[in-house]
Amino acid sequence: MRILFITASYLPVTNGVTYHISSIKKAMEGLGHKVYVFAPSFPGYKDNEKGVIRFPSFPNPIIKSYPVGIPIVAVSKIKKLKPDIVHTHHPFYIGQYASQLAEKLSVPLFFSAHTQYEKYLNYYFPQGYKLTSKIVARDIIKLAKKCDKIICPSQNTKTRVEQMGIKNTILIHNGIENTFLNKPKRKSVKQPTLVFTGRLEKEKNPLFLIKVARELVKTIPNFKLIVIGSGSLFSQFQEKLFYYKLSENVIVTGEVARSLLPDIYKAAHLFITPSVSEVMPLSIIEAAASGLPVIALKNSNLEDLVINEKTGYILDSNPRIIAEKITGIFSNEKLLSRLSNNSFKHSQNFSVDKTAEKLLELYSKSISDKKDTNKYPSYSV
Repeated sequence: MRILFITASYLPVTNGVTYHISSIKKAMEGLGHKVYVFAPSFPGYKDNEKGVIRFPSFPNPIIKSYPVGIPIVAVSKIKKLKPDIVHTHHPFYIGQYASQLAEKLSVPLFFSAHTQYEKYLNYYFPQGYKLTSKIVARDIIKLAKKCDKIICPSQNTKTRVEQMGIKNTILIHNGIENTFLNKPKRKSVKQPTLVFTGRLEKEKNPLFLIKVARELVKTIPNFKLIVIGSGSLFSQFQEKLFYYKLSENVIVTGEVARSLLPDIYKAAHLFITPSVSEVMPLSIIEAAASGLPVIALKNSNLEDLVINEKTGYILDSNPRIIAEKITGIFSNEKLLSRLSNNSFKHSQNFSVDKTAEKLLELYSKSISDKKDTNKYPSYSV
């Protein structure tokens, strides 16, 4: 089978969508399929992997590390790839281009709803939130009508999309590579260590971590919080650490090679996320795969990943309450061990190989259905 992924971001951009596409591509290729990624160019970056096709881009005025792509490539060039499937990982103009391309190629179209777009827009355009939310919903509904299926990475996403009136949804969780699976071992808690991995942008709510740290240092003076990531709030984050005298406790690393993350997770005790605009973040699955219990906030829609009181805790957005819970975990090694083992076991439900197999099964059924109606001839060779 030949699959064409169309996306608004890909390597070297570091985010969950990029890593998801990259890992799914490798998993599908490992099963003998041909996968192409159609993505924006990135200044100064040259691809080392096969199957990546770049379209022109220009600098993003809002998030500088995310070039804005202009998907203008001759259809004749795409036709030479003979794709059986077009799968877009973004709506808006990327999704519109994908739908037009799928129609011209006479192949099935799929869309993965990776992001709570309306929440993201609220962070950057709060004054026009109601209007932008309507525009987003209208765009996704329009795209959904042209898709065979809308892939929803979490049950909350499926419910949210269906509330728009969209019915052609299917739940397929994101997954991680087996390299992240590390059976947890008992660790010393002499140096209690937490970790957060994510972009330092408004939608991730990273400054909330400083509020938690200010409370936590009162009960665990020697705790460490490793913050892995960069973004527009990087400087502000560091300034606040200096102002509140937390630089000894909170370490901001900037971006780190993904291959190093398993070792970082193995050395930590807990994962904490302050974001309330997630869908199915790989960072949480990766951390859980090393046996890290997860501290998440209410209304973050992470119930698929964090089972409250079993693999971690979903708490009110109150820094003092969160610090108290973390202190309680570190003062009870049996509790920490139980949460850790449960988190590791739960993470095994989210394998990239399983995700790839489910997607391929979905693709095959769609192609078969189209063949039966003689609507979509296959380009398979």
